[in-house]
Amino acid sequence: MSYEVQIVDEPGRHLAVTRYSARPEEMGRLVGQAFGTVMAYLSSKGINPSGPAVSYYTMVGDHFDVTSGFLVDAPIEGDRTVVPLQLPAGPVATTTHIGPYQDLGKAYEALQESARQRGLLVDTAGPMWEEYWSGPETAPEQTRTTVFWPVQVAPS
Repeated sequence: MSYEVQIVDEPGRHLAVTRYSARPEEMGRLVGQAFGTVMAYLSSKGINPSGPAVSYYTMVGDHFDVTSGFLVDAPIEGDRTVVPLQLPAGPVATTTHIGPYQDLGKAYEALQESARQRGLLVDTAGPMWEEYWSGPETAPEQTRTTVFWPVQVAPS
């Protein structure tokens, strides 16, 4: 797949999320549980998501610290399980991946390479996130995921 990478300014949107740690092989199961938990919370408060499901990742050793949930219009109050999160505002590299989740690494490689070509670096120590625009019923080859990775100017 060919990726069209853009550098855009993330405005710092609001999320309602739940937090967990996961190894890559656990992600499918745990992310689905997380989305269900957050949706139940939002429904109980009469809040509708304002956008797609999102997972926000930071790599820690051999696993990811993950927050998964949904975009919302304003910060939520939260409880012990579901909490508010604001995406970091600022420049990000972004692209859309069409295909199975196990091939998402190719989108991240495209973000890194495109940033490098523009004199930018992706923040490998920081967070990255994905917006899921397809439901679980979607065939893997038609699954649409938008990937975001903060960038900064490369040192000269």
